[in-house]
Amino acid sequence: MRGLHLAVLLRAAAAALALAAAVVAHAEVGQALAKRGAERAEREAVACAEAARWDAAERAGHGYPDLFDPGRMPGCH
Repeated sequence: MRGLHLAVLLRAAAAALALAAAVVAHAEVGQALAKRGAERAEREAVACAEAARWDAAERAGHGYPDLFDPGRMPGCH
């Protein structure tokens, strides 16, 4: 019976270690995804600001054909 209790305790300890490792990995992955999302949002904001500048130049009639980009990122209003 003592061997059975030891086996159960060892399995519980192994499960606790696995759970702790999973929690740490989840936190690290979450931070990496958040950082990547923030970087992507920043790139898209810069691209949309540039597209708005091009549109303003076109509407003002300044005629900057080198600034106008019909292939700008979708989603920029």
